[in-house]
Amino acid sequence: MSQPSDTWFAFDDSHRPARIWRMVRTAPDGPAEVVAGLDEARKVALGHPLVTHAHAATPALPLPAAPADLNLHADGDTLRLGALTQAQPHTRLCAAVSKIRGFLQVNKDWDGVLCLPGFATTVWALISANEVVSVLSFTTAPLVEALSPIAVSASIDSDALISPLQDVISKPETLGLRLAESRSLWAAGELNDAAVLSQTWGAALGAELAAARAYWLGQNLALIAPSALAAPYKAALSSQYVPFTEVDEAQMTIKGLASAYAYYKTKT
Repeated sequence: MSQPSDTWFAFDDSHRPARIWRMVRTAPDGPAEVVAGLDEARKVALGHPLVTHAHAATPALPLPAAPADLNLHADGDTLRLGALTQAQPHTRLCAAVSKIRGFLQVNKDWDGVLCLPGFATTVWALISANEVVSVLSFTTAPLVEALSPIAVSASIDSDALISPLQDVISKPETLGLRLAESRSLWAAGELNDAAVLSQTWGAALGAELAAARAYWLGQNLALIAPSALAAPYKAALSSQYVPFTEVDEAQMTIKGLASAYAYYKTKT
C-alpha cells in the first residue's frame, strides 16, 4: 500500500467509460483520463494512493447513517470508501456513496431527496440532518439497455418520452404493453430510432417514478446524473412539474473521494 501523500488518484469504474483523476490534495490536476478498468487504473496510479468506491466485500454501515462517518478501507493496493446498507428493501450503496458524501460536503445541513441515476442502479436517497435516512434503488438503465431495440447511445426525443411515461406512471401494469407497442411501431417503420429509445425510457421511468413517488412528490430534490443519463431523467421529472436542482455528478464524485482521503491522511 502506498503511503499517504498530497498526490493521489481518484478512480470511478461505475461510470461508462471508467475514469481516473490525478489529484493534488483535494483538487484534480487536470481532466479525467479514460481507463479500461481497475488494472489500468493501478498502472496509472503506480506509486501513489488509488482511492475508489466500495465493492461487495467492503465494510458497510446500516442506514440511517452519515456518509461523513465512512472510512477508507485497504483492499490490496487500493483504498475503498465504505458502503451503506439497508435491510428493507435490501440495498447496498457503493458508487453512490461518494457522490452523496460529496454533495453533503458542499451542501451541509441540506434536507431533501437525491436522485442519482447510474449505469447499473439508480438510487433515490432521503437525506436529513446530514444522514442518509432511507433509499430506493432501481435497475432502470440496464432495463432500457436490455429492452430497447437500438443502442442506448442514440439521442433522446423528450416529446416522445412523455406519452408512455404518463401511461405507466398512472398504470404501472401497462409497462410491458407500452414497451411491446413501441418495439412493434419501430419494426413497422413508424417510429425512428430516437423515438423508440425515448419511448422505452419513458415506459421504464414511468414505472420508476410510480414506485418512487413518495421520494419526489413535494420534496426538495437534487439530480446528480452522469451526462449520458441526464436527459431522460430531466425530461421525466419536468413532465411531472417536479422542481429539481441539477448537480455536476463528476464534481460530487471527486469531492466525496477527496473528503474521505483527506480524513484518512489525518489518521494515518
